[in-house]
Amino acid sequence: MIDEYIKALKAGEKEYKARLAEGEYPYLPALDDVCPDNDTLTQRSLGLMEIPVDLIAGTKTRGRQNSFAPGFMPLLDSDTEFAAKWSNLYQAQLNEGFNSPIKAYEYLHRFYVQEGNKRVSVSRFLEMPTIMADVIRVLPSAEVLDENPVYSEFLDFYRVAPVYDIVCEEPGAYADIAEVLGRSIDKDAEPWPDELVRELKSAYWRFCKVINTLQGKIPDMALGDAFLVYLRIFTGDALTNQPEREVEKKLRSIRQELVIAKSKDNVSLVESSDEAANAGGLITKAEKLVAGPDSLLSKVLPAVTYSKKNPLKAAFIYDKRPEESNWLSDHELGRHELEETYGGIVKTERFIADGEDYASFDDATEAAVEWGADVVFTPSVRQMDDALRVAIKYKNIKFLNCSVNLAHHAVRTYYAKLYEAKFLAGLVAGAAAAADGSHRIGYCSGMPVYGTVAGINAFAIGAAMADPKVKICLDWSAKRDANWWWDMVNDGIHVVSAVDSLHNTDGSAAYGVCRVEKCEPGMGNDLSGACLITNLAAPVYRWGKLYEIIIKTIIEGTYSSSAVDKKDRATNYWWGMISGVVDIELSDAISPYTRKLVQILRRNITSGNLNPFDGELRSQEGIVRRVEDAPLTSMEVIKMDWLNENIIGEIPKIDTLVAEAKAAVKLSGVEKSKSGTK
Repeated sequence: MIDEYIKALKAGEKEYKARLAEGEYPYLPALDDVCPDNDTLTQRSLGLMEIPVDLIAGTKTRGRQNSFAPGFMPLLDSDTEFAAKWSNLYQAQLNEGFNSPIKAYEYLHRFYVQEGNKRVSVSRFLEMPTIMADVIRVLPSAEVLDENPVYSEFLDFYRVAPVYDIVCEEPGAYADIAEVLGRSIDKDAEPWPDELVRELKSAYWRFCKVINTLQGKIPDMALGDAFLVYLRIFTGDALTNQPEREVEKKLRSIRQELVIAKSKDNVSLVESSDEAANAGGLITKAEKLVAGPDSLLSKVLPAVTYSKKNPLKAAFIYDKRPEESNWLSDHELGRHELEETYGGIVKTERFIADGEDYASFDDATEAAVEWGADVVFTPSVRQMDDALRVAIKYKNIKFLNCSVNLAHHAVRTYYAKLYEAKFLAGLVAGAAAAADGSHRIGYCSGMPVYGTVAGINAFAIGAAMADPKVKICLDWSAKRDANWWWDMVNDGIHVVSAVDSLHNTDGSAAYGVCRVEKCEPGMGNDLSGACLITNLAAPVYRWGKLYEIIIKTIIEGTYSSSAVDKKDRATNYWWGMISGVVDIELSDAISPYTRKLVQILRRNITSGNLNPFDGELRSQEGIVRRVEDAPLTSMEVIKMDWLNENIIGEIPKIDTLVAEAKAAVKLSGVEKSKSGTK
């Protein structure tokens, strides 16, 4: 067997020389060098187990370092006693396998061998996936754990699912794997069933075996992170014992999703596109769309392939009845406006995956496909994972989800820059608070998803421009046991920014910015009770306009243009006042001077000359942006997780929210909301 040793030696020498040429250490690393104080740290015996050979990084001590190249291939001459012992172990492994486990220390998800270095070397040479080991875990110091949050998550994961193989690099990945499987890695979570752990481990091995054969065709990324993308899309099938050719087929179908998941700069914001700038006003009334060569339609859409006989079909899949949700009722209004705008050229239909109309999202999608949908809109951020799964299946249908800063190639996202209208609403509210001398405004927000905090801060800035003394008292309707209305009223607040929808499903007049007087708690049948409410201003979403713009790009054939559809980035539409997707409505109850100022500022926003986040910005903690600093980028606005200095309140943690909001925040929450309880 000395011939096999010589082959291994040549591989070791090749790696040794390559490392030297790159100016890198050419031998095995030792745990005593990686973590000099490892003997003084807490150690925990994990017992006998199979460990992945690929995760064995080096030796425990410096004694055997120079005998191996970093890949565990030998470096000592073939006529040495070392070579003879290596060859004997090689033969033993071929004949009967190793008869004793190695001894290894685990530190930061890598193993360091105390006894059995040559057995590891032989295993690497034979490309064995695992080896039996008696493992001792060295627990890092608190400081090191703080610097390695992914490893801290792995420890939580390992406690409930003892699988070493899955190596992730993205924070939150282990928790996401658990969530996809309907489990948890929380401190109080029970260990997962043995059968589930075995299925997960087996599925991961199949996945790794196949993905390693697709080098160059699949992006180079941590296999655990790639496995999470695979799991999210093929949850039902991923754990089944499927043929390798089926796994390969699935992996090829999600290549672009993996490309985007690997990229850090993976979202392309479409903010001021030709579609947004040119669509407004071109197609506005159904009666103008008259068939024939001289019609307005033929002039605007010369390449149209859709007609009243062959309409474009847009399906809207809701996760509850629009009549039960302010958010969805606005989208339902937008659906009707879309159909009216195109006068028969576009047909729409709603499908409700609420367990009654359709048992699941998949059932609703199947019905939409049978109906003939060309495009599917999903207005709830909670639907993103479902939309992604079916979008991979139905590649000939366009899928979009109402969210922002979620990176997928198969599902585009769309959202509105409500912060522009919130800024103007804040100015109206500030003027009202100054007039009554209270200098306080109550502000109710929904849940802390991307874009929401920007709306809160823009409102606070606008309010301070009208009343420098004003304070914004912030509360959240998605918190458990929320009683925001009466908490504000009982605290003597008379100016309130309530829900954003003009179509309040509870029948209350408390929407937008309103003045509240003469409340008698318990007397009414809605959230506001018997209060005298005067509506002052209301930021509004014009979803019909947004849907009109997107549909126009499909009809004209520009939806998939290279300017928008970038293979390595996700397309996120994020439109505001300039495209007509956001606006503000003012009541007659406000001062004509306030109205005039709002209108002036509105014109400046729609012309692109005013941004609420220009100039100095101050948070509750201090200066965020100085006057001389570069303006905030759009992505910094979307990801805002700080509150303006005149806001009294906080961003709630996910554990304080109701279940429905938790699901949304897990997918699209700002960073300060995603973990822990506050």
